[in-house]
Order: sequence, then structure tokens, then C-alpha cells
Amino acid sequence: MGHGLRSTRRPSPNRDPYGTLAMTLLALTSLVVLLPIGAHADGGPTTPVQVENAIRHHIASLRAVEYREARRVTAVEGTTVAIYTAEGACAGFSLRAKPGTCSNNWVRYMVALSDGRTTQPLEVGGKGDLSDTSTTISQGVIEVTGLSFGPGDSMCCPSVPKTKEFRISPSGLSQIVRPPQ
Repeated sequence: MGHGLRSTRRPSPNRDPYGTLAMTLLALTSLVVLLPIGAHADGGPTTPVQVENAIRHHIASLRAVEYREARRVTAVEGTTVAIYTAEGACAGFSLRAKPGTCSNNWVRYMVALSDGRTTQPLEVGGKGDLSDTSTTISQGVIEVTGLSFGPGDSMCCPSVPKTKEFRISPSGLSQIVRPPQ
């Protein structure tokens, strides 16, 4: 059957293709399994299951997509707040439209978990409004701080510091409106 030729090439004694492949696969599998567990890449707390479910349900009802990398989760004194981004909402558009493809608009929403109850989502910012950079929780008040647009700002670059405050209660989230000073 053969041609009478034998390979004179010998495998390198230092070469172990199966061991290297196995280690590579093990490393990749570990990343896939361990990334969703524990803290997020920014070192923040994980999203509780109840909050995760509320976000997924809301995103689905908007027929949008979530920009997951922009989600911010803050947990203090038994209260967890998640601020997340819904992009390209298709609610009210053709049902044939793929979710997340109906506009280039984005909106930031907040959901909170306190005393075992998850609130309904509440809009806290977005394109043309507050671009949040931090969230603090103290005595039932959630303070969302960031930048808003001044008269000369382009849509890329808000420059005016702004803070919005929200109260969490058994009935849900509500914005605290203070009189101008």
C-alpha cells in the first residue's frame, strides 16, 4: 500500500501539542465560566438575580438592546441600584424590526432592590440629558451625578455638572425635585 518511503522526521522531544492545546482550552473555559461570577470588570458588585430579571424584562419590553459594558451597580446598606443603558428601542415600530436597530438613541434607566422588592425601571438620563458618572446611596436617597449639556456643547461632550436625586420607597423610585436656588 505504501510507496516504500518512510518519514525521517522525528517529533521534537520538547513538543507536546496535546498538552499545550489542553492548557489553552482549560484557560479559555475558565474565563468563560468565571467571568460572570464575582465582581464586574470595574470591581463593582454583581447584579442580583431579581435586578437582572427586571432589566432583561424591561429591555425586552422596549425591544431594545442593553449596552452591558455601561451598566453600573451600587450596593449600600441592603439596597442595590443598577443603572443600565437601553439602545435602539423598537417598541412602537414594525414587529419585523430587529430589537435594538430602530434608532441611534440611548436612554439610561435605574432599577433598585431594597427590602426584597425590586422597583420598576425609571429613566435617569440618556442622549441629550444626564450622562451619569457616579451613584451614591444614603438613607433611602439615591444620588446620580454626571454631566449634562450646556448651550455650546455638542452631542458628544456634555460639560455641565449635574446631580439628580431619587427616593426609594415601598411604592418604587421617584425623583426628588428641589426648588432652584
